[in-house]
Amino acid sequence: MSEATYTSIPDTSDTFYWESKSEQGITKFIPRDKALHHQLKLKAWNSIQAALPLKNRKGSGY
Repeated sequence: MSEATYTSIPDTSDTFYWESKSEQGITKFIPRDKALHHQLKLKAWNSIQAALPLKNRKGSGY
C-alpha cells in the first residue's frame, strides 16, 4: 500500500485516510493518522482566516 500525500482533508470515501465505525445506525469517520489530520485542520483554518476581513478573524483556532 503506497501512502498518498494529502494537502487537504479528503472526502470520507477515502478509506486510506478514514476509518469508519458504526454503532446503532450511526457511522463515525475517524482519521487513521490523527497528527496528519490535526496538521490539515490547522492549514484549512489558517487559509479560511486569511480570506476573511481582519475584523471577522478569530484566534488561532486550535
